[in-house]
Amino acid sequence: MKTMTVEDRLYGALEKAATRDGRPVQDLLTEAIESWLADAALDDADRAVIERSRAEAAEQGGVEFEAFFEGLLADDD
Repeated sequence: MKTMTVEDRLYGALEKAATRDGRPVQDLLTEAIESWLADAALDDADRAVIERSRAEAAEQGGVEFEAFFEGLLADDD
């Protein structure tokens, strides 16, 4: 196990998320790093396929998942 330094602002947000989810901070941080590493491991061909799929979906009126849910949250205000 290694020790690292995390900005107070980020660590505070991480602690809040861990408390909310009832999980250890270490588990959330490990998941986030694993997710980032998996994304970084995509090769250029995979990225090209993903971008073509996104462009096709946008042409057909689709929206990114985060934008869709942000829109739903905004409608609740």
